[in-house]
Amino acid sequence: MFRTVLGYLSSLFEAQKTIKSPKDESVSEKDIASQQISKIQAESQILSRYQVEAAYPAQTWQRQAYDSFVATLVAKSLVFPCIYATKGFKANEQRFLFLDSDDLSSASNVSAVAWALIDYLPQSYQLGPNTSLVILCNTSQHPHSVQTYHDAYWSFLKSLRALDPKPWPADFPEKIDTDNWCFCFNGIPTFTVVQTPAHEQRQSRYAPNLSVVIQPKWIFDVLFSTPKKRTGALKTVRELLRDYDSIPVSPDLKNYGDEGSRESQQYFLLDENKTALCPYETLKA
Repeated sequence: MFRTVLGYLSSLFEAQKTIKSPKDESVSEKDIASQQISKIQAESQILSRYQVEAAYPAQTWQRQAYDSFVATLVAKSLVFPCIYATKGFKANEQRFLFLDSDDLSSASNVSAVAWALIDYLPQSYQLGPNTSLVILCNTSQHPHSVQTYHDAYWSFLKSLRALDPKPWPADFPEKIDTDNWCFCFNGIPTFTVVQTPAHEQRQSRYAPNLSVVIQPKWIFDVLFSTPKKRTGALKTVRELLRDYDSIPVSPDLKNYGDEGSRESQQYFLLDENKTALCPYETLKA
């Protein structure tokens, strides 16, 4: 399983051909890679809100990123447009993962997220209809542009697809520029939202730390179980977006599956009302 990850880890430790056990027995590169995979699994542990608050003191970057994320969700003066995210936090249905850098396309970050998704997606069914995996990244000393974040995000998804342990679901097209495409991992369709420190006008997509929120799409079948519920929910979100952002609601925000809709264009919205085009035809390696 995960031969690609094994290859990556082995290359990191190429110079370390063998290590010695207490009995002076040589250990193979495969054993070294397995040990490192175990380390990544440990570092990829997903946490509930209470576990985050217990694990990270106020001065840590993880706690500061978490506190900023939470403050946005629960603010009373300006209601965050995704009311379901706020409900998910209050109900402890969200899970959190922290990455030590905001370079999403780095091999270590991709591997960490892959392990986290393998853990999170199956258990999401027991967490509740407002669940999501919230990925919070340490900030870079060098500011990035919105476009730089956009390009790294798509590189991240492509690399993540290469680590997927399950085949792409047959019910979803692999060609991205289609009405019914969405990002799938571990056999489960998802929806993602990216927030960056570079967004200014579209405050709903701003966060002091780069964040990626991944939602299993089964939750929408629950939340929008009837056309009336879907219409009402989307109306509410759009009204909140008009108050929240300094620019009009993005014309790319459309119903999944509607003719001409492209879910890929909704994952990462630019800081202007121009379509953020995906640089790939598919996510195949």
